[in-house]
Amino acid sequence: MKIAAIIDFPYWEGNVGTAIRHESLCQSLSKVCDLTVISSVTMHSSDNAFAESAPYKLLDRKQLKQIDRYLGDIRYPGVRPDRLTTVRSISALCQREQFDAVLTPYFNRDWMTEHVPSDVVRIVDTHDCQSQRTRSFSRHALTPTFSMTPEAEGKQLDRYDIALAMSDEDHDEFAQISRTPIVTAPFRLPLRDLYRLRHKAMDVLFIAAQSDVNDLTMLYLLRDIIPLVNQPVRLHIVGNVTVPNIQPHNAEILHHARVDDLADIYSKVDLSLNPTFAGGGVKTKTLEAIAYGVPIITTDEGARGMRHLLPDSVVVNDKESFAYTVGMLLQNNKLRGQISQQMLANLAAERKEDWLEPFTHLVKGARAAKLESVQS
Repeated sequence: MKIAAIIDFPYWEGNVGTAIRHESLCQSLSKVCDLTVISSVTMHSSDNAFAESAPYKLLDRKQLKQIDRYLGDIRYPGVRPDRLTTVRSISALCQREQFDAVLTPYFNRDWMTEHVPSDVVRIVDTHDCQSQRTRSFSRHALTPTFSMTPEAEGKQLDRYDIALAMSDEDHDEFAQISRTPIVTAPFRLPLRDLYRLRHKAMDVLFIAAQSDVNDLTMLYLLRDIIPLVNQPVRLHIVGNVTVPNIQPHNAEILHHARVDDLADIYSKVDLSLNPTFAGGGVKTKTLEAIAYGVPIITTDEGARGMRHLLPDSVVVNDKESFAYTVGMLLQNNKLRGQISQQMLANLAAERKEDWLEPFTHLVKGARAAKLESVQS
């Protein structure tokens, strides 16, 4: 079985959750199929080692331009001029390599596969349930990047032969609005036990990129939660999230705009914090803390898709309980160690690649049906 994963971002840099998700998915898929990843952006020479070590073939824009050079001036109605090279070369590749299926992330990347042969199976990696995300944002008078009703999202899903969901929660949402077969392909990271107990604990961590919801979460953490913690804390902030000009009386704030290796910062902190109250999908910052064995305190929203991996005691939803849990855990190194080991054990016990077998059967069945339809 041959699959092409087609994207338009440099996922090999691994600096955002979408990129980490894509690599996680490709690593899993490479175990059950002949996988080719096609990116419409150019890979820098410093990333060549990534391509050479990947268990799949990786083509970037340089290779696409070489293919396109021999295709002539083929035009597709409605395709933007700056996308022609990508669309032409992908279409030619799919015909030459006879891929059984193409995989794209998000609904708005389907332009890359609109001219792929009709007998090729279309798969979408959904990332988030957009209609659930829209509902979550609206409860706080926020607007997500993509606002979707369940009906609109269902119609988008129906355009695909198979959809991948990142969590059972998203799977259940999709099953109610679409006839497309849904497979839960969890987003998981390798285990790395970085946690080291310190008796005088005070370092806590918040990681976030700049966005409306992350900026509001940052404000909520500094203004409403940290001042209620019953001991001094050293708050490490990582990312380009907007940091308000607030100085809690009990906090030292260290802002790291960029960290080359997140493992380094995780190895230095006692707790990770994710008090997010709006959003959707699987929260990368929650997953990273679990995979590194760093105890994390979060909310129901921050635990979405990973609730089964976390002890009940670290999921709290009001500022008083959140602040109390931060102070209590900072003062209890034994309990922090127990939580760390429990999270790692839960993640290790999870059969995170069970989805590959049903997924393989679905792709083969869909491909056979498409070939039969074309032949008849």
